[in-house]
Amino acid sequence: MTTKALTRCYRFETVDFEPDLRLLVWQDNTETELTVHESRLLETLCYFAGEVICAQSLFDKTFTQLDPYDNENNNHFDLNTLLISLTKKLENNGSMSIPIEVIPNFGFRVPLPDKTCRLVHTFNKQPRLSVDSAPEQKLESATEHIVKYSLLHKISVLLLAAAGVAIVIVSNF
Repeated sequence: MTTKALTRCYRFETVDFEPDLRLLVWQDNTETELTVHESRLLETLCYFAGEVICAQSLFDKTFTQLDPYDNENNNHFDLNTLLISLTKKLENNGSMSIPIEVIPNFGFRVPLPDKTCRLVHTFNKQPRLSVDSAPEQKLESATEHIVKYSLLHKISVLLLAAAGVAIVIVSNF
């Protein structure tokens, strides 16, 4: 079964950044996978490419929107650590493929991409169970085993049912 997906792409001189797939695709078709946070950070910078975005806005747009219902846990992300790991992944042949410019006292900026585009990706999904594979043996819990095979359990259920019927009959008189 094949699935096609339309993804966004920011095309720079030496690399394509695909935020939907969290990938950097280099000219030789090798791929570098980004973490969720690295991808969100670079996506925010690319969305505002050419503009200076202050550190607080970058932080808010990168991390606060991950889980809008989680008001308390946005403080555990470190923008500097994330920028360091991201710049290591963006380095290619000794130069930055997408240079992140730090403007003291103002914020951050990346250059405009050469092109923004949408790409169609085809994914081949394998069926979960193949025709040749036999279904796995289902493990039975202790409770299921008792219910199915215990004679004592069956007798106790029968006695409880009889007691229930007797109570209904007696209460009607």
